[in-house]
Amino acid sequence: MTALEKYARLEGPGVWRADPEAQRRDVVVSLGDSSLVIADARSGMVLSHWSLPAVQRLNRGHKPAVFAPGADPDGETLELDDTLIIEALETIRAALAPRPPLRRLRLALIAGAVLAVVSGLLWLPGVLVERTAAIVPPAMRAQIGREALDALTLSPAGERVCAEPHGRQALATLRTRVLGSDWRVTVVAGVPGFRATHLPGRLIVLGAELIEHLDSPEALAGWMVAEAIAAESTDPLLDALRYAGSRATLALLTTGTLPDGALVGYARHRFDGSLSPVDPEALGARLEALGIAAGPYAMSLPASAAARAQTLADRVGVTRRAPTPLLSDGEWLTLQAICL
Repeated sequence: MTALEKYARLEGPGVWRADPEAQRRDVVVSLGDSSLVIADARSGMVLSHWSLPAVQRLNRGHKPAVFAPGADPDGETLELDDTLIIEALETIRAALAPRPPLRRLRLALIAGAVLAVVSGLLWLPGVLVERTAAIVPPAMRAQIGREALDALTLSPAGERVCAEPHGRQALATLRTRVLGSDWRVTVVAGVPGFRATHLPGRLIVLGAELIEHLDSPEALAGWMVAEAIAAESTDPLLDALRYAGSRATLALLTTGTLPDGALVGYARHRFDGSLSPVDPEALGARLEALGIAAGPYAMSLPASAAARAQTLADRVGVTRRAPTPLLSDGEWLTLQAICL
């Protein structure tokens, strides 16, 4: 039941006057759908209509409550002593009040976070990072992920993003079928020993060497799903902000951007060749739900991940085959050549 329905047709007594110099008149107050109707208590003649969203209380916390059809105290006023009428009017006004824009809400959240920092969180870097990560919107997360990758691939060391057009199209097809369109997948070359990782903003990065040595798109799908599960389990923005440091994190909190150079070296730190931690059971279940056999991925794992490979191989269950192959043979060969 909405506030309007609860108080529909509610009436009560009040005292009204047209301006501060006018004579006070006993009136009957009626609450309508979106207006307040004031009528003479004796004749029933309507004296005034007020728009409920515009009604202002002039003496909050005191009785009799004094209301006006706006913030101007020199215009009409209405005195109410009936508790139910006062409660109804306050409730309906709150229900009809316009919601603040999202941008104002975001600014309010940031201001609250800054206040918390000033109150003592500066000496707790872990809390500062967590509070900041909690309010960073998706667009900013995506930008941070791109900046981290750019800081690596724009270096003179030779790392680069692979962008062969047909290969990118094949990769986009595989990504959509495995993860959906709200994830981004990029391939980089020139990072020896790198296989796969993830960055803030739902960005998965694959190594060219990994793709070149895999036998099938099913195997690559396993690597992509593993990174997606790892990113969902632990927010990668936390790792990025810890790397950037408390000063950079505070700058992001207060200005909405990280200082230049804050993420230099972060991508290289993420591309160290280690596997992202992931629950093999959860990974196997996700692959099975997609109709993808876990075997090809398990066989592609390095010796250091033997336990993960064995858990996937031992899973009991019949994998439902996807209605169509993840990629055609031609698309797979094109994807493997994405860095040429």
